Amino acid sequence: MPTLRTMHSEHPAMEIRSSPLESAKAYFFDTATWGSFCDVTLTLKQAHQSDRGTWIRIDDYPCRQAFRHFMKLLNRAVFGAASRRHGKRLRVLPILEKGEVCSSSLRAGECSPSGRWHIHAAIELPAHLNAVGLEKLIRRCWSNVELGFGRILVRAGANAGWINYMLKGRQKSQFDGFLDCILLESLHNPIADA
Repeated sequence: MPTLRTMHSEHPAMEIRSSPLESAKAYFFDTATWGSFCDVTLTLKQAHQSDRGTWIRIDDYPCRQAFRHFMKLLNRAVFGAASRRHGKRLRVLPILEKGEVCSSSLRAGECSPSGRWHIHAAIELPAHLNAVGLEKLIRRCWSNVELGFGRILVRAGANAGWINYMLKGRQKSQFDGFLDCILLESLHNPIADA
């Protein structure tokens, strides 16, 4: 993905121009000032039971609420009272997607967005935890989220390749525009360390 800082190898003075969307991606998802970070995939339940006992399929709104609640729990688990008193938070870049199901009943090359809602995120490792410790906290906090489903993947050593994967166009057909899949209410990427 070209960024505003990318230069053409044959003409070093010529900048590659990118669209406003590419500029926004480069700005919001810049991890150049981050330390080590993990790639995280959290899967959500497909429906929840109402107070009347009927099952209601979820859409993106409860997914956003679930992730916001998860990050509140995780920040509290990682930083303790400092998360509440001083606003200490993990750096996180979250994207919401709905899995696509490709079936022989569909036309060739077509997929249906009937898979599970899931969240891809990049989460920076805090200075006082290693990847195994952060993974344990992620699993514990996600298990306390009502819509949290048991499928969780946490891998250490993520890099720009993970960011590019998160920003792929596939599995975002549920949204009107690309920026709609970014969980802006939970995104936290300050330029300098807090």
